[in-house]
Amino acid sequence: MRKLFLFITVIFLCSVRAIAIEDCGCEHHHHSTKNVEIKKGSILDVRDCIAIGVKNSPVIKEFAHRLEIAKSNVGIAKSAYFPEFGVGAGYRQEFNSNSIDYARNYRELPAVGVALNKMIWDFGRTTANVKMEEFLKIAAEYEFEDTVCKTVFNIKLAYYNLLKEIAYEQALKTNLELQQELIKEIKKLVASGKKNNADLINAQVELLKIKAELVKSGAECKNSQENLSNAIYLKNAPDYSIYDTQSFIYSPAGQKTFKNVYLSKTPKIANDDTIFQYPDFTYNKAVEIAYNNSPDIKALVAVRNSFEQALISVKKSYYPSLNAGVGYDFVNSNLFSNNGLNVAVTIDASINAMKQKYDVKSAKSQLALADTEIETFKDDLYFTVRKCLNDVKASHDNLAVYKDKMVAAAENFDLTFNNYKSDKMNQLELEHSREEYFNSLKDYINSQFDYNISLIKLEMAMHEHLIDYHDDAEHAADFHEGDESDTLSKLIKCNKKHKP
Repeated sequence: MRKLFLFITVIFLCSVRAIAIEDCGCEHHHHSTKNVEIKKGSILDVRDCIAIGVKNSPVIKEFAHRLEIAKSNVGIAKSAYFPEFGVGAGYRQEFNSNSIDYARNYRELPAVGVALNKMIWDFGRTTANVKMEEFLKIAAEYEFEDTVCKTVFNIKLAYYNLLKEIAYEQALKTNLELQQELIKEIKKLVASGKKNNADLINAQVELLKIKAELVKSGAECKNSQENLSNAIYLKNAPDYSIYDTQSFIYSPAGQKTFKNVYLSKTPKIANDDTIFQYPDFTYNKAVEIAYNNSPDIKALVAVRNSFEQALISVKKSYYPSLNAGVGYDFVNSNLFSNNGLNVAVTIDASINAMKQKYDVKSAKSQLALADTEIETFKDDLYFTVRKCLNDVKASHDNLAVYKDKMVAAAENFDLTFNNYKSDKMNQLELEHSREEYFNSLKDYINSQFDYNISLIKLEMAMHEHLIDYHDDAEHAADFHEGDESDTLSKLIKCNKKHKP
């Protein structure tokens, strides 16, 4: 199990992309000092987006502050072990009407008291409270980890959705160019008398339909980019683009008749993009990894352990507490002055039998509820992981199917176009074959998108990266300022041997 695997991933990403890292004297490639400078025309990869998003995320900062509060609560609980120091000073003056029994004017100046009190032993109540807060702190750590995980996964979802919309727009442009080429050919056929003008009008109507779809696709593409900018918390972003990835490359099949239309674009893949390998997990292995990695389970277990300590504390609430104190007083009045040292040892206990009974009953129910929540979550996670594996396998198998469909649709369009020119097929059949080819492009795009989304969902369920960015993690905690940096630094324990 990789402990806090996503922290390590995220921190590495931020270290190589978002900040300049201080040199530690080694020669590993992770000591890049390249900053992510986003300007008009910049091309970002997944690592860039994750680095920017985690650095900017106010949600991560929120949970970092919550973790600091949990740490402070542990200190507050431990403070019961420490002595309490008190000091006081005062001035008092009386004006009495009865001067026989009292001084007409009596004053104390000054009156000073100093005291030191300490709880010696409360039979385990404070110990239980400290343990309870420590378990809650552990839960806060895993909630913090889970927040980083969710941030990264949301960025990846937005990234691949933008890749899909870009591919859609490119496919529509291909469809538009294809229709324009068809119109040129139909015009030639109409001019030679081989086809009538109705075919040309129908083709032009189809062209207008494609143009309208392209306008809509352009808007959806822009909105997807806004969603990515939102996911990485990048306001006032300049016009940037993104790279394809190893597992998402839109490259439509070449077509014989209009090669200038169908030429595959050269994929834009970042040079340092990690090579992807298909996740070959058995059901049992995947579930085991998910159980070991899940920050949700760890947080639930920590909360459950805190309830156990709370039950102990409630059971001992009627136990006595042993306290000791020492104090010094000095009083200087117009009649006399006095100072004294006092020492006290006290034992206090109180019990409300009715309250004690139901406090214990409530604490036991809370503990039982926590156990049930753990089991319920593990059961749900078990089936979630298995379903995610099913989706990955199905979407992976569909990649080849839809690629073959795309090639077959291109060949069918070739055949239909030749038959149209020789009057073996009509213009509607030609338009249908073009539409089928365009739909095959969309299916191919969707198959890649579905595959990547299924991979991301499997990653989310297992909390295991399917692409290993762990390589450079240990140098990675400087991207945040303040408490988050300290928190991440302490949580990271990178024992993996780095690649040269």
